[in-house]
Amino acid sequence: MDANQTIAQARSFATGQRLHRLLLGELNEAGCFRRAPLRSALYGTFIVAVYAAAYAALLTGPAIGARLLGLATLAFITVHAGFLAHEIGHGAVTRNRRLTEAAGQLFHTFLTALCYSYFRHIHRSHHPHCNDRGRDPDIQSGVFSLYEQSAREKRGFAGMVSRHQGALIWILVWLQGFTLKIDGLKYLRANPRAGRADRWVVAAHFAAWLVPPAAVLGPAEALLNYALMTLLIGPYLGTIFLVNHIGTRVVEPGERLHHFFHEIAVTRNVGASRLHDFVFGGVNNHIEHHLFPSIPSARLRAARRITREFCRRHGVAYREMSWFAAAREVTRHFERMSAFVPRDPQARP
Repeated sequence: MDANQTIAQARSFATGQRLHRLLLGELNEAGCFRRAPLRSALYGTFIVAVYAAAYAALLTGPAIGARLLGLATLAFITVHAGFLAHEIGHGAVTRNRRLTEAAGQLFHTFLTALCYSYFRHIHRSHHPHCNDRGRDPDIQSGVFSLYEQSAREKRGFAGMVSRHQGALIWILVWLQGFTLKIDGLKYLRANPRAGRADRWVVAAHFAAWLVPPAAVLGPAEALLNYALMTLLIGPYLGTIFLVNHIGTRVVEPGERLHHFFHEIAVTRNVGASRLHDFVFGGVNNHIEHHLFPSIPSARLRAARRITREFCRRHGVAYREMSWFAAAREVTRHFERMSAFVPRDPQARP
């Protein structure tokens, strides 16, 4: 890097610091960091009540229509349990460590089987290094290619998937519920000290899903219900999370960007209605969430209005679009990366 580039980078970093500080002040003055304990308590109660009711309904062995409705409801509310656990993990609900850990274990490990310690492990790496191809675990995949170097290294089955990933991503995302649970269990196995509490709680999750249902409905029906519920989680997760970062800027190793410019460049917002806020658990306001993760989801809507106007005033690009437009960008990005996958199976990276 020459002297002019170094000076330009230093100026950009200083500008980012200044803008971040100014925006922080505006959001703080507007009360966007105030917690919403009543809303969080009601949301948590809603999640537990719906989960318990749908679970109990399945134990009655309902007809196929009611059964599918119950499984779809459980898949939907499981993702919302993850939303609340995600918010709890960022300290947006409480700063009490014991309460945070207990609530995280309840809403993540017990209700979703995505082990809470595993979630914290990958999420703490994702946030400060979002879309950094060397450090963000969320853009590393054994079969999909989210950046050029990854595509060039794909071979065999992974290469075949990556070559057709523009279409396959929307099909294989149905398996995401399974892969997240399996990855969490692998993490617990590899990190026995980090996941002590998770082991007991995830065991309770599987016992709750397999023991009473097997006794009432039979083992085959119990396993089928659990598999179908986990399958239905996948497309909901894909709908929400594929559009957050994919197709935005990929940060190269060694790039020095201030947090403000980094998060603005690699994140997009979708859907601005209250219905979007509910369906997406607030993370449709993803720019604001990444800039200031401790903002409670109940305040993200207000923070979005302030941040959008702030960026307009200061000439900073602010990526906001409909979900369908974002999905098209995601698909096109996957298709562009497919072009870098070697067609010759003997080719070297």
